[in-house]
Amino acid sequence: MKWKWMIAGVLSLLCVFAFTSTQSQAASEYKVAEIKTTKAKFYKTPSKKAKATAVKSTDLKRTYYVRESKKADGTTYYRLEKGVTSMGWIDGKVLKINNRTLLSKKKQTMYLLGRNNAYTMPATTSSNRSYNLEIRRGLSFAAERYEKVGTTYWYKGKIEGTTKLRWIRSDLLTTNGFVGVDLRKPSNVTAKDLQALILSKGRTPDNILYKLAPEFIKAQSSTGVSAQFMFAHAALETGWGGSTISQYKNNLFGYQAYDTCPITCSKYFPKGEDGLKLYASRIVNNYLTVGGPYYYGKNVLAMNVKYATDPTWGEKIANIMQQIKPYNSSYYKGVKASTKKVSIAQDFGSEIPSTKPQPSAFVALPSSISATINSSGASVYSIPYVYAPRVGSYAKGKKITLKAYHTDVKDFKNAKGAQSRWYRISYQNKQAWVRSDQITTTNLAFTTVDATLRSNAGTNYSKVTTAKKNTALKLVTSSSKPVTKKDSKKATWYQVYQPGSTKKVWIRSDLMKIYR
Repeated sequence: MKWKWMIAGVLSLLCVFAFTSTQSQAASEYKVAEIKTTKAKFYKTPSKKAKATAVKSTDLKRTYYVRESKKADGTTYYRLEKGVTSMGWIDGKVLKINNRTLLSKKKQTMYLLGRNNAYTMPATTSSNRSYNLEIRRGLSFAAERYEKVGTTYWYKGKIEGTTKLRWIRSDLLTTNGFVGVDLRKPSNVTAKDLQALILSKGRTPDNILYKLAPEFIKAQSSTGVSAQFMFAHAALETGWGGSTISQYKNNLFGYQAYDTCPITCSKYFPKGEDGLKLYASRIVNNYLTVGGPYYYGKNVLAMNVKYATDPTWGEKIANIMQQIKPYNSSYYKGVKASTKKVSIAQDFGSEIPSTKPQPSAFVALPSSISATINSSGASVYSIPYVYAPRVGSYAKGKKITLKAYHTDVKDFKNAKGAQSRWYRISYQNKQAWVRSDQITTTNLAFTTVDATLRSNAGTNYSKVTTAKKNTALKLVTSSSKPVTKKDSKKATWYQVYQPGSTKKVWIRSDLMKIYR
């Protein structure tokens, strides 16, 4: 009997030892993993001999928590969990594993930048997607955990208006509350605050924004649009008051400054306050009023959806607002948004009056540059932009005079794929524009490089001058045709008038272009 108890005790100790030994081989892990192939299996225990469950294709579309690892059968197995549900053990060779590092448990309020998604765990796999952040632009996010997962940084917390904890990548969040402020809530800045920002950027009191600072406060009072927002926008668009259109057109917001014609197409205003009034009235009616054509919400990120092609435009504006006066959540929670109705202010068009200084981009063509309409009913445009209003048309065969070429206006490809150019004309005593592919010019060309002009047709003749790339050249004509010659190498040369002179010189044809 005594021996039986001794044997039983030894067996019991061996069992305990064996159990403890097995458990000691399993190491706790703090990682996440994705499964790379459906050939993988979940094992009940870390062994290929254990009961197994096949991995499904849907299992490849999510990320799992890695809780434990253990070596067996010459293989390292990992135990995965989906949420709090254990999925079993899986061969490490079929996993893509990322380490997790806890960086902080500090609680802080952040704000959504309105891109991408929130996730059920720190991962970007499709089955872990949760809330769409694009429809939650500027909402607050109560962060309570910060981690590095692989090479990516994540915050865990709750989105305003929701009850579940979710993970959001750090680059989709900001601590700047101005991204979510209703732009019709009046700011508490003064004209001196606005001027102080301009001076801090190394500008002087003669700066256009510095001088107009009081007008922004007035505009906030009359329209209900935040002066802090409008000034930040003007600072961004004008490069702190130094842009060409702010200097020549009193245009502080890049209003109608299209990428293809930023100076020429932009709106002109007699005074800076005129531009401010039209801008504010358009913003209220088009972007910040429910039912407006570009309404997506009332904060700067929502306005960004249709206002600017730069997806970070709203963030840039919010950052400048923060520089003017830091965000104060208590103030903006307590102030009411304006509901004022604002009438659209006067629009002065895009043309700078001829009595005003003109930008260097506006290049007058040589005198007597003529063209003939070669297309039935050629359109006359208000600005050099294919979607601009047509102000009239010309019939085929009509002869017109070309007045100018603006260097800020980009060439375009027409329906046939040919490179075309815009020319300024006078139409009913106003500036207007025609396309080079709808006219035939007999005496106009442009240099395609810095070109040498010579005394005669050939490189052996003396150099007269150099015309910089894109210089307009008036061609010498005879019987309405350009005067040309062949040199000894059979290259074609055109006779042209030396720029700024009546002297006749020659240019090789491959150094110039006639736009059709």
